[in-house]
Amino acid sequence: MSTSEQKALLRKSLISKRKTLSLIEWKKKSDEIKEHILNSSEFKSSKVVHCFVSMNEKLEVETHSLIEEMISNGRRVIIPVMNIKEGTLCHSELFNLNELKTNEWGVLEPVRIKPISIHAIDLILVPLLGVDLNGNRLGYGKGYYDQFLGEVKAKTLGLVMEQFILKKIPIENFDIKLDGIVSEKGVKYT
Repeated sequence: MSTSEQKALLRKSLISKRKTLSLIEWKKKSDEIKEHILNSSEFKSSKVVHCFVSMNEKLEVETHSLIEEMISNGRRVIIPVMNIKEGTLCHSELFNLNELKTNEWGVLEPVRIKPISIHAIDLILVPLLGVDLNGNRLGYGKGYYDQFLGEVKAKTLGLVMEQFILKKIPIENFDIKLDGIVSEKGVKYT
């Protein structure tokens, strides 16, 4: 079985496993992850934070409250915007969660894009389905984040619930490792 086939099977398994989380468990773990992010040295030393807007209906680690808190505390928040035709991300500053609309993939994105250079970003909070302790991440398989992470020098932290930290993620040569992982148990560095 090829690496991409292994990843596809693992992706399917993790999506299925994530659906078994109760809303109470999802919210509690998301809140704990948020607190670990806010208390991390990487966050405290960052002025510009890139953060995905969680797809809450898919039980991704919830980031809406984190984004609101960062904005209200004067942090510059950058969010990804998908260019679905090209398979790339562009990046927009966000000033208010009310400025968002749902794209064709169900991802919340800004109504009006306020572009920013990716080189201004200090910290990137990365979505994922699963990750291993070496920082190898498994996303949704479209390569948006691998391409983006390959272009920046900012610190990268993947947000994940502990049960989705695996022994080993199959990797390909284009996969980009994370600098660390934030789960409900704290920050782990890779």
